[in-house]
Amino acid sequence: MLDIYLTDVQKNVQFKDYPGEHPVKFILNFKKIFPSVMELLLPVLPKDENLEDMTWESTSKDFETFKLLLTGWGIIELRLNAITQYKDRNFADQLVKNAQQKRASYAKAQPKLTTVELDYLFMHETHALIDAELVELGEKFYLPTLRDLWKNNVSNNVLMAKF
Repeated sequence: MLDIYLTDVQKNVQFKDYPGEHPVKFILNFKKIFPSVMELLLPVLPKDENLEDMTWESTSKDFETFKLLLTGWGIIELRLNAITQYKDRNFADQLVKNAQQKRASYAKAQPKLTTVELDYLFMHETHALIDAELVELGEKFYLPTLRDLWKNNVSNNVLMAKF
């Protein structure tokens, strides 16, 4: 369970909706996918430095963004599993690597983009690549749904990945 103190509303929340049992391990692994996680949830070490008692700080908005990323990755994993059935695991892994490379190229070409915006663009590119594969099976495009979910969190240029 993640114990999170929301600094803007001075409220503690407990968040359990994540895979795995150890929250610190989960956060460390999740930040490999979405580097902005370490900006959205700030670790607060307990006085005895026992990682089992780690707490986190965030704002309400940043916590909502974190939850959007978590939900977004869950959907990506489901869709990658579908690709794995249709093609194979290596193919699905390559889609993610291609999306990561596109994220890196956005970071170089658009240095003013925030880490959250780059994380969104990574999701956008991943879904675009998956959409291109699954459309052959008659699957609907997911990008309109992704854009609708994120429209209040990133600028329109980022939302549409148009620069």
